[in-house]
Amino acid sequence: MARSIQKLIRPICFFLCLLGPGALWAQTDGLTSVTLTDQGVKRSYEIHVPDALVGKTGVPAVFVFHGGQGDGANIADTTQMAEAGDAAGFISVFPDSYGDEWNDGRSESASPISDVAYIQTVLAAVVSQHGVDPKRIYATGLSSGGMFTQRLACDLATSFRAFGPVAANLPADYQSACKPARPNPMSFFNGTTDPMMPWDGGEITKSAEMGAGGLVLSHSDTMAFWSAVGTCTTLAGPSDWPDTKKDGTSITTEELGGCAKGVAMDIYIINDGGHTWPGATNVSRAKSLVVGNVSQEISATNQLVTFFQKYGL
Repeated sequence: MARSIQKLIRPICFFLCLLGPGALWAQTDGLTSVTLTDQGVKRSYEIHVPDALVGKTGVPAVFVFHGGQGDGANIADTTQMAEAGDAAGFISVFPDSYGDEWNDGRSESASPISDVAYIQTVLAAVVSQHGVDPKRIYATGLSSGGMFTQRLACDLATSFRAFGPVAANLPADYQSACKPARPNPMSFFNGTTDPMMPWDGGEITKSAEMGAGGLVLSHSDTMAFWSAVGTCTTLAGPSDWPDTKKDGTSITTEELGGCAKGVAMDIYIINDGGHTWPGATNVSRAKSLVVGNVSQEISATNQLVTFFQKYGL
């Protein structure tokens, strides 16, 4: 409840200005907080437009979806995607869920307020207001946001060019409902010792602090599902990266090929990795005892930007 209230009042804590009907904007820490009404309720998202892209058209955008109990500002801090956008030349968008978690395909997170419809509203807004090229929009997310990223690959396959779920398997409840209009390139990051998102599938950890729970497929079954969607036929790897950081984790990569035209799957297995965004530096030692190892062997942000660049970012 406190977080929902915070999402609604955050914009009034800063200098406010109206920019277009129904949208309330506020600037802080390099992010612009936008509040709008969708499906009769107040919603919000954070956006960062690099100075070099202001007023330009045909520019790319990356959507980043936070995990359960989080918000857009938090995942922006975790991923540093706005900073990556400054360097690589793309707009970054960090939407806020309506409740504590996204309608990511689990029955436990179902809601009469459609997050998929809300994202369609945000997509239309960034295209019309910031000159974003509708054919150069990409999606990634962590945990519930990673499962929601996969739901968007199911439901809005033609609205995004490529996807990058992190610490997220496919919700078992949504497997039969997922019928993408087309396959898309996807890049996955999963930790083998994730204490919340089970590597071998089954029940997600459930608690007031950690989320609603629910059933997910295993990592291997999730990869098999998306491989079948993309009609991928070959596997390169596994390949082990050198252990350079001595942080208790190591990286194994796999790449699926022979897929439908323009489709590939990159897979990053974080050996002994936890329920985290690889490369994040804002996880306290106390929190790492709960979520597990945060690998510094790899930056999910850097790898995703490189992956998305293969497809027009």
